[in-house]
Order: sequence, then C-alpha cells, then structure tokens
Amino acid sequence: MYDVSPAPPEPGLISLAAQSGAQKAGENIISRALDAVIDSTKRKFGEAGVHLGTAFRRYLENASKRYNLIRTLATGPTPRSIIGQDNIYVSIGLQYQGKEYDTSTIDPLLRISRRLLILGTGGAGKSMLMRYLFLNTANRGEYVPILLELRRVSNQTQGQISILDLIYACMLEYDAQLQREQLEYSLRLGKYLFLFDGLDEVRETLSGEAAEALQAFSAKYPKNPCIITSRPKENASLLETFTIVESMPLKKEQAVLLASKIWEEDEKTKEFCRQLDELLYDKHRDFAENPLLLSMMFLTFMRNSSIPDHLADFYQKSYDALYSAHDGHDKGCYRRDFCCKALDEGTFKLIFSHFCFHSYFKETYEFSESEILSLLQKSIAKIGAADTSSAGYLTDLRNVVCMIVRDGDIYRFSHRSFQAYFAACYTSQVLSDEQQTKLFHSYLSDGRTFFERQDYYTLLSQIEPERFSANALEAGLRELMERIAGMDDPDVFLLKTMYQAVSFRENNQLSYTITFHGEGLYYFNIVQLYTSCATAGKGLHLPSEEYHRQHAIVKEFFQRQGVTLSSLDSFSQIDDSTCFTDEERHALYSALAVIDRIPETCASIRNWLSELDAKRASLKLPDFIDDL
Repeated sequence: MYDVSPAPPEPGLISLAAQSGAQKAGENIISRALDAVIDSTKRKFGEAGVHLGTAFRRYLENASKRYNLIRTLATGPTPRSIIGQDNIYVSIGLQYQGKEYDTSTIDPLLRISRRLLILGTGGAGKSMLMRYLFLNTANRGEYVPILLELRRVSNQTQGQISILDLIYACMLEYDAQLQREQLEYSLRLGKYLFLFDGLDEVRETLSGEAAEALQAFSAKYPKNPCIITSRPKENASLLETFTIVESMPLKKEQAVLLASKIWEEDEKTKEFCRQLDELLYDKHRDFAENPLLLSMMFLTFMRNSSIPDHLADFYQKSYDALYSAHDGHDKGCYRRDFCCKALDEGTFKLIFSHFCFHSYFKETYEFSESEILSLLQKSIAKIGAADTSSAGYLTDLRNVVCMIVRDGDIYRFSHRSFQAYFAACYTSQVLSDEQQTKLFHSYLSDGRTFFERQDYYTLLSQIEPERFSANALEAGLRELMERIAGMDDPDVFLLKTMYQAVSFRENNQLSYTITFHGEGLYYFNIVQLYTSCATAGKGLHLPSEEYHRQHAIVKEFFQRQGVTLSSLDSFSQIDDSTCFTDEERHALYSALAVIDRIPETCASIRNWLSELDAKRASLKLPDFIDDL
C-alpha cells in the first residue's frame, strides 16, 4: 500500500497516546466499577480479591494498548489510534425502529436494551465500533469492558463451545493473572460489559452452536450488558433475547471526515474530499457509505483520479493500487520490494485467487502459520509456479499487497471481501462451464441460503454476467417455470415451495421461514439469486400502497385467528386447520405472494428466458451478425 504522507508520525507518538489512554482506563476502573468487584470477592476469597483488582488493571492497560492501535488497508504499515492523537476513528450511527442512536458512549445503546445484536455488512465499521466502546467504557469506568473476537470460537471443538473458557483465555493473554473461580464468581455482580465481535466470522459448522452458547451465557449472567456484532445471518434468530439494531451507512459529512483522516491533508487529499462532498458521495453512494470501501475508494482515486462504477471493477482497481504501490511513481508513496520477483503480476494474482477460492468454500478465514504456508504451497503448485517460495509469497501478501494480516499467531484476510472477490476471479478465469454449473447447483442446494455467499455471487455476476447467468441461473429457472406452469395457482405454489411457514410478529413485521432442505431451498436460492444478480432488483419493487393493502389482509387474518409466532410452525397447520375457510386461506396466501413479489418475479423470469431464446434463435438466421 502506498502513502502520500511525506513525513510519518514521530516514532512512539501513537504508542505513547495509547499508553496514556490505557493508564487512564486502569485508574478509572479501579476506583469505580472494580471497587464493587474487589469488595465482593474479598468477602468470599479474602485478600485474593485485591489480587483480582491488580489482574484487571493489568488486563485493561494491556488490552487498551492492543485495541487502540489498528492498521487499515488505506493507512499502510504504521498503526493508527482509535482514540487519542492521530486517531482515524469516525463514529457510526446505529438504527433501531427507524431512530438513529448515538454511539459516542454506551449509554444510549443500553437504553434500547442490555442485550444488543448489531447487524451490518462487511466493512461497515462494526469491529472499529466495538474497539471504541471498549476504550471509551474503560476510560469512563462504569463497567469493566471485556472484548472477545468471536472468530476464536472456531478453535473450539464442536459440542464443547464455552464462552467462559474463551473469555478466561483472552484475559490470560493480556497477563491478567486471576483464578477462573474468581472470574466466574465476579460475573454475577453485573459490573461487566461484554463486547462479542464478529459472530459471522465463526466457522459455519459452529456458528449455530456459538449463537446458542452466547444466548446461554447472557442468560446465566443477566446483570452484565452484552453486545454482539455480525453480518446478517440466519442464526441470528437463535439469539432470541437480543434486540437487533443495524449499523447505519456513513453520511456525507462522516465520509468526508473519515477521508480527511486517512492521510495528511495535502492537495490530493483535499481534492478527493472536495469531490467526495460535491460529486463522488452521491454518484458512488454504495462505496462511500461503507468505511472499508470508502478507504479503498480513496486509494483508487489517489492512483487513478477516478472511481469505477461496478463493485468488481472497484476491487480490481483497489488491488491494482495496492500491487503497484511499490513502484514509487506516486507522490509520497513508500517503496517496497517483492520477495517473489520472478512472478509476473498475472501469475501472482492467480495463485492468490486459487488460495481464496478454496479457503472461501471451505469457510476458512484465519490460519496458523503452518496452515497458510501449506495452503499457499498447494496453490503455487496448482498454478505451476513450483520455484516460488510459499514463505516469500506470504511475505508479499502481507507487506506488499496487504491482502493478509498477522494478528499474534494467526493470519487472516485484511478484509473478507477480498477473499470473495478473488474467489470469484478464480471461478471466472479457471473453471469450465461444466465445473461452474456443478459448483453453483451444489452450493445452492447444500442446506444454506443464497445470502451466505451473496457477495461472491454478486461479484461474479459483474465479472462475467452472461456466462454466470447461463451457468448459475438458466437451468434452475427453466425447471421452476416448467413446474409451476401447470399449477392452478402458480404464485401460491411457489410461495409454499420456497417457504415452510410465515408468522406475524408483535412489531407488525412478517417473518418467513425458509425450507432448509430439498428442492424448496434450491428454488428459494435460485429465485433470490436471479432477483439480486440478474435484475439487481429493477422493476420488482412493490408499490407502497399495494404493500400496505396486502399487509393489512395478512394482519387481519392473524389477529382474527389469534395465531402467534409460537403457535404457528408451518403452512400445513393452516392447510389442515378447520378454523380457516378455503377462501380465507386463499386470501392469505395470495397476499403473502404479492408481498414477496412472486407474481412480478415470475413474470420477470419468463421475460428473461424468452430473451435468451430469442438471442439463440437469431444465431440461426443468415444475417445473425446484425443482431450481435
């Protein structure tokens, strides 16, 4: 990564600021929140309670130093602080029931609930927010904050996940020498704030169990506030006592402020901020609203003085900026050299793409050193670059293109969005049509929803839209249209094929339950994939007045019959019940189909397939070239 700053911060300046903040945290905590902990543990454990206070002071000091320093893709190799001098932090907002909540302290959030699940897309700033809340809470001293990165769950054994074990191990890592019995006893006092970051980064095979373990942990120690972050996931429903809030996109003024903090305020930075304020934010809102994508947008602008329109092109330009940063052609950039000098740019990218493809579909997001070296060596051999050192290649991934970061003994992607992009690149460049078709069908039928890999599908549809549509969508959609063609009510048939149940919650929101097995899930995934990738949602939006009209029908049905979330398990209950007339059932199902835009979606699919047929028919004409 290159840096336009001609003069980096003085050595030790950021570290001193972090140490100062950590020391302040320790002093405040020991005089406030920990007083109650120490007094209570002294009564039970005698003088060991004093040692507990010393242990927590050491934990807060060491953890504050660690969490206050962060390196980002855009800021280069020099760590920046979250609070204090040279900080890069910009506060993000959270939304609950249509209202925005301030995140400058924990207080407004705890007024919503003491059990919060923060949902947001990748790069939205959730992890940065959790670090900030840790540091701010430690400085204020009203709670003892404990921050746990949930990707650590993936190191535990299925069936034996223990949140308490992870918390205890995390504290020992920061030199908090305390007995587990003392920690467990102190949890009952309600003086802790638990910050659990990244439920979506838990290995898929463990994620459901992890959500249940978090639910059980918060229920066992109910006096302590708990906040969890995640990308939107189906297993969020397992956290039934947690109130869902959503991270808000950056507003224009926030985006400009963040951009101004990335590098020093030279002329090119000022120009980007000016264009961001006057043009770029509105033109590229999808990029500018997201802190990670905004940083990449900044990098891309610095190199190209322009921003591509499509996400796939955007990632490619961002990678190009990082890969070429060592050239030394741009003002203020620092010079780096490759270890693997014999690799040309295309081969370097192809090796990384193979690595990303296999780790993405094996749901591996972090690695020990031996694991990542072994996987890279396999990718190097697969691409045919046998003379390349896996250790040297890993060094280049870390220090030159900044795709991999090291955190203690663990290696992980600088951001998982790059893993998805390069997995899509490998799919496009290497896999045959037959291989792609088998891959897509297999993973759209494997018991998970399309949303689990939405970023991958979206990027691939932008890289090669025609081929993607043919290999991922066409066969499944033709099969689906043929099945519903002979039905008396095709829209209702498709509704009940894709979903298992529907419920009406107290907050007036509908909740569809997806059929997680068999053809139903495949059809659900293929329809969602079509809507997301082939049409980008264009033309499938239900007018608000029609939505409210149909929503009222559904609401009246549920209220009249007294059906609740707990008493309704499946559509079969409605079909078999003698409480409902055929007319009532049909009205309900028709309204649900309209709300889910099934009639518009089916019509759009039929038109799309007809257009494909027309294109192929034109190839048989003598003057086919006129239609190309």
